[in-house]
Amino acid sequence: MEEPKPQRMLTTLEVIRRIAKALEEKRPLSVVRVGDGENICLAQYKVWSIRKTLNTRWGKLSRRTNWKGVRLPNVELRDRLIASIKRADIVGIPYENDKEILAKPYTLRPLTDRCFRRYNIRPKAVCHTFVNRHMVEYEEFWEMLRGKKAVVISRWAGNLKRWVGKKYNDFDIDFTKLIRIDRYEEISKVVERMKGVECDIVLISAGVNAVILAERLAREQGRVAIDFGKSAVFMVKGDRKVRPWRPRRADAKSSDAKSAGAKSANVERESEGGESA
Repeated sequence: MEEPKPQRMLTTLEVIRRIAKALEEKRPLSVVRVGDGENICLAQYKVWSIRKTLNTRWGKLSRRTNWKGVRLPNVELRDRLIASIKRADIVGIPYENDKEILAKPYTLRPLTDRCFRRYNIRPKAVCHTFVNRHMVEYEEFWEMLRGKKAVVISRWAGNLKRWVGKKYNDFDIDFTKLIRIDRYEEISKVVERMKGVECDIVLISAGVNAVILAERLAREQGRVAIDFGKSAVFMVKGDRKVRPWRPRRADAKSSDAKSAGAKSANVERESEGGESA
């Protein structure tokens, strides 16, 4: 059987523009992402032995802490991830020999490729896994959100709302609903809570659960739903892993305008033979 040709990865700006177009046309769109955690969940039993899966740092943390939002093994989660990735509109995946994702190389693109082959996953479109972190670096992303109604599904929902209100106050982004999610078992409850909620876009920071949520909300409720990953917590905490674009302060603009005016006056005086101060 002939190996399928590699898909061209969309750039961050291309992803932003596809989201913006979906918002403009009021049609559903799901952006999901596959990193080391999703790969490890996908690998359960079918690609790796469960012993190998649970011996990874990610697998151990899933059993010892609540950080990962799911406890492995979980075959139901695996199968729902497979279905969601197949149906999603845009799927983030690691680069070949990815240096940006801080995880063991064998849990990144090599494992993505093995899982995708095993389950016959051929995404409709692909981009880099960290598209969520890079989108916020562009003014175009924030302009896309200007005047929009947004829902945030995350442990950090309240913190993100306050942070955005402080940093992007002039953009009039209206957070119509904030929903906390901590674990896989809460997905159905979150979907139920979203029924009847009026919004333009849904930003989801919920670990591997975001893949299922984003695709399901787009498919069942016609949402524009984005797997926002750790962008929320990194921005709130000021972590340099994410460097969001910031609007220029009004006083800075005023100062620049005065400076430009002074320069213009100097040019005029010089052209008239006067001396600049």
